[in-house]
Amino acid sequence: MGKFKYSDEEAEINKVLKMNQDMSKELLNDSKLGSSRQTADSNIESSIELLRSLGKNRDVIKLATDITERNQCRKLEHSPVLESWDEIVAAANLCEPQVVELEDIMSESEIQDAFSELDEIEALFSKKTSIVNKSDLAFLAIATALQVTKSLVFPYVAEKIGYGESFDPDERLDHNDKSIEKAHREANDKFRDEKLKRNPTGHWINILYQTVPYDITKGSGELGINMGGRYHRMYTLGHDPILGWIFGTANILTDCITFNNFHTNRITRVDPITGAAKMKITPEVVPLPLMFQECYEEIRGDKLNLPAALFAQAQHLKSDSFTKLGLPVPLLETINEEFASKLYSEHYDALCLARDVKVIGASFVVSKLFDMIIALAHGLFRKENEDKDLYEVRTRKILLISNSIASTSTIINTAITKNPKNLDIGSLLNTVTHLFSDIRFITRIKKEFIDSEISKKMETEIAEIDVLYKAV
Repeated sequence: MGKFKYSDEEAEINKVLKMNQDMSKELLNDSKLGSSRQTADSNIESSIELLRSLGKNRDVIKLATDITERNQCRKLEHSPVLESWDEIVAAANLCEPQVVELEDIMSESEIQDAFSELDEIEALFSKKTSIVNKSDLAFLAIATALQVTKSLVFPYVAEKIGYGESFDPDERLDHNDKSIEKAHREANDKFRDEKLKRNPTGHWINILYQTVPYDITKGSGELGINMGGRYHRMYTLGHDPILGWIFGTANILTDCITFNNFHTNRITRVDPITGAAKMKITPEVVPLPLMFQECYEEIRGDKLNLPAALFAQAQHLKSDSFTKLGLPVPLLETINEEFASKLYSEHYDALCLARDVKVIGASFVVSKLFDMIIALAHGLFRKENEDKDLYEVRTRKILLISNSIASTSTIINTAITKNPKNLDIGSLLNTVTHLFSDIRFITRIKKEFIDSEISKKMETEIAEIDVLYKAV
């Protein structure tokens, strides 16, 4: 029995390695193949010498170049058969029915070379990270596993919540749904009745019940203004969930409509000729300073005008939020109209954004929570005679390096996220536990850290921490 212990998976790997080694030796020692190779090589050399003796050296060089180029483009005559791992293991069990030890595959000097390489990787890793304490190095693996777990949990939780997805219009109400109109009317009535108890009637009641000016689209075509048809909410600032509180309220007070390019027009509610009710956007341009001046005058005219306008704005945003078209993503229509239009037409609205912001916020909180857990757990290993400030610097370094490795390591990404067996969070977490208890896997990550750009990007940050370490 050898000096090493093996898991079932490692025992299988040993058998496969031994089988491949035996097959390679068999091919190498096959006398017939060896004789054929030697004969072929001898014939080729003789032919080349003959051509050179005839003064065809240039032709020999050209021929060698042509053959090399052809071989590079040559397709395999016999495609390799790709076997599954289980099939390979089954074949190895037939070839090697007994337990295979590392000593059966490697010589003692090769084993020692492997351990020497491991020690070299450990030393280089310690040098790169400035972590020389063995307990800190061991804890770094645990911290990295926790950081990986953190990054794995987010996509699963986000998917369950619907992060980044558009809404289904069929699950929303029509803009003129009776339940919306009823709730809107009841809210207005309640506001009106409460204010009438202590205040006289006035223009503020009209503000409550009249159609908001930024819902009017008639007349826009005649003025060459694109309001996007049924998507007009994206082109009017009154419908913006943030800017609407300013411009929507101002529009309500002044009977104006402000577009996403901040261009403002007056609207009319009565036909100037017939006197009949007719809401329309007029050609009259209202500069923003003038609109806000008119707002000021309206507010001074009646103390309830502003509260009524704000209430009307709030009710309108509230009722539109849950309709089939929803409200556009705030602010975006003023910055990138094309992108905002694309999102809005694909049913990604303000509520979708609010949901995703909550997910991102929760992710940030969870990330900080994981960092706290790692820091607290590492703090438990501090000895009484160790300086607290110095120990905290070591903790910060572990957090920095573990987070960097977890987020940038291609080895971890390949082993975990691209493994088809990891179809659920339970399998993923089980894989993480298994991998980070495997010294070979940890060593590969350390070697990657040493060889890759990860360490280069972090050298400055680690140097800063080292300065802090020396300072305390």
